[in-house]
Amino acid sequence: MFNKESFVGIITDKSLTEYYSVKAELGQGSYGKVFQVIHKGSGAVRACKQLSHKQIENWEKFKLEISILAKMDHPNIIKLYEVFKDKRYVYLVMEECTGGELFDKIIDKLENDTIFTEKEAAKIFKQVMNAICYCHIEGICHRDLKPENLLLANKNDDLIKVIDFGLSNIFKDTKTGKETKMTSKVGTAYYVSPEVLKGNYDEKCDIWSAGVILYILLCGDPPFNGKNDDEIYKAIRKEKFSYTNPIWKHVSKDATDLINKMLSKPETRPTAEEVLQHPWIKDLAPNSTETVLKLNPLNLKQYINTSKFKKAVITFICSRMKDEEVANLKEIFVSMDTNGDGHLSLEEMKIGLTKIGLDTKSIEELYNTMDTDNSGMVDYTGK
Repeated sequence: MFNKESFVGIITDKSLTEYYSVKAELGQGSYGKVFQVIHKGSGAVRACKQLSHKQIENWEKFKLEISILAKMDHPNIIKLYEVFKDKRYVYLVMEECTGGELFDKIIDKLENDTIFTEKEAAKIFKQVMNAICYCHIEGICHRDLKPENLLLANKNDDLIKVIDFGLSNIFKDTKTGKETKMTSKVGTAYYVSPEVLKGNYDEKCDIWSAGVILYILLCGDPPFNGKNDDEIYKAIRKEKFSYTNPIWKHVSKDATDLINKMLSKPETRPTAEEVLQHPWIKDLAPNSTETVLKLNPLNLKQYINTSKFKKAVITFICSRMKDEEVANLKEIFVSMDTNGDGHLSLEEMKIGLTKIGLDTKSIEELYNTMDTDNSGMVDYTGK
């Protein structure tokens, strides 16, 4: 019997360039570089993620991620085609997604006065839940669902691709049906569930994370907020959120009913299959009360870009520091916030980042991408 996993293997005795022509660099981060590559035999355009052996601190964890990706065969999940390995690097040849991040496209729609409706949100979210449902049936828990991990396959349609299975885990043996509770406290602030913070949870943590994404998708703000991660975690542990944003007056009761169920305690939280059977998803927001979701693009942009900004700064700092110094990143961020108000001004950024070698022009360019409302301040999380 053949499945997708049968066709994904690690090739150690051949070079990547024997099979692929390497084209433009698509991106670079703390994870390594990503290149566009073209398969010499078929002409297929794909993305290649290059990782140095030194970047892979835990090979067993890395092999688990590869085995999980190899197992995935779903239209709403990023495809892994091949894995190459040589003396210096590991190369993951994957599906290329050219449409960018989902929330970036939504922001673009809002800024260009293109209609974004509750029905559109339902179509998008149904794809996300289809991917989660597939993962859970296969015994896999994603554990890091967030907007940054939702990409569009291309710029011409709204096909969603769930990416980044680096924190994923196998919670169920699909052959025996035996399930194992998970204990590692992983995930991203805003989206992590209360039971993950306690260190005892199952796959329903993904349902919570998806519920947070849905809340943001419909109003533009997170249900659990704070000026730093500790405050966000405190809000999550209380498990209390509200619908005070005026936008909610124009959102159907079906949508808030679904969110309430997804952000409930694990014992009452629905499974992914049950979420897909909810009327709001199954019938694509049949009782939506307003044609247009009037999200504030500036608020959404500030919220999304803050996360990207933090990633960019961490990546730069890590590239300039020794391994033993990376542990002190929190202290660096806190020291940059000289007045302790939970925000970074341009001057604070200049003082902090020039100390580690970033030139003034680069700091200003980085800062300007963040200060979307021209307030002269940028929020950041200090953990």
